[in-house]
Amino acid sequence: MAPEVRHLHLASRDHAASQGFYERYFGFRFDAVFPRGDEPAATILRSPGGFQLFLEGGSTDKLPPWFHFGFFVESVDACRDLYERMQHDHVTIVHPFVTEPFAYYFFADPDGHVIQVYFDPKAR
Repeated sequence: MAPEVRHLHLASRDHAASQGFYERYFGFRFDAVFPRGDEPAATILRSPGGFQLFLEGGSTDKLPPWFHFGFFVESVDACRDLYERMQHDHVTIVHPFVTEPFAYYFFADPDGHVIQVYFDPKAR
């Protein structure tokens, strides 16, 4: 088996709010609490496909403006549908939905992390 990325650590000021956000839009579920000794514990969320998000303590450190990560969806329609749900729920849209060179948009999660949702038929 080739190595693959299976988890990501994100700073989160409010683990419950972030957990609710990732559950609502991407199907993540609570997995575990990961103790950090004297530091705040991490809340671990798991996607239906097994990918883990570790919600760590909040941070004032700034990420580079180009930093983001992406969620691949199964079709252009799925991308558009999620975009419309987020618009309806007043999620901050950073870049509107487009279909060229492939379908995508960018939004900000409750902590301001920039995230892309996309469908690229070449990435299947």
